[in-house]
Amino acid sequence: MKFLLIPALALGITLGYMVMFEDQYIYFPMRDVARTPADVGLAFEEHHFVTGEGIKLYGWYMPGREAGFTVLHFHGNAGNISHRLHLYQRWHDMGLGVFAFDYRGYGKSEGEPSEPGLYADGRAALKEMQEGLSIPAERIILAGRSIGCAVAAELATAVNAAGLALETPFTSIPDMAKKHYPWLPLGPFIRSRFDILQVIEDVDMPLLILSANDDHIAPAWMAGRILEAAKTRKNSTGLDGGHNDFDIVSERAYISVWADWLASL
Repeated sequence: MKFLLIPALALGITLGYMVMFEDQYIYFPMRDVARTPADVGLAFEEHHFVTGEGIKLYGWYMPGREAGFTVLHFHGNAGNISHRLHLYQRWHDMGLGVFAFDYRGYGKSEGEPSEPGLYADGRAALKEMQEGLSIPAERIILAGRSIGCAVAAELATAVNAAGLALETPFTSIPDMAKKHYPWLPLGPFIRSRFDILQVIEDVDMPLLILSANDDHIAPAWMAGRILEAAKTRKNSTGLDGGHNDFDIVSERAYISVWADWLASL
């Protein structure tokens, strides 16, 4: 009997540790903003703005080359905005403006990340675009990647934007825990939900979902379930590549998919 107690005890300790330090398995921020849009030839403005509870956030506005849409980007759970310059440059080459910012705890933004905090950060960034830059909601595209999809989708339920783009989305954090730690019953104990599958049902704007065919982090079937749950006008494409490089591996296809979707808005 004692031989069974040893693995049970080890399992319990592991479970307790992961629940106690949950955020360490979700957020991987970096503080050093090593590069700026100027390093890839993009003109930009620095923006400092605050959330409703007074957390100071930092972002960049990169105007588009022509009148049209501006992308409000919600990045993934690692690094900061300085690690996404290739993406901002690509969108700029399509004629789009870009507003990119760091969540609390990332880059030059104050605070520590949390699910409610990230949602509040998204609302503050939208307010900065509308009031600080005078960009109307109908000219803003909400675009998220990975965990940023959850922030973008949540915001999409509260604003009538031009469209919502979700790149390599996952259904929810409990589903991710089940996929990556199938031997641990983490689901009932996880505080952070980031439940895109539930939220997407309330989104009422054109939707684009891009998944990566070789995604070992947020597998493509998760994007498929989100697509099925969405009740709005929707498009979905799977591209070759992994979670973090599909837009580079399949760059030409990526640009083509975005161009077609933009033309439909």
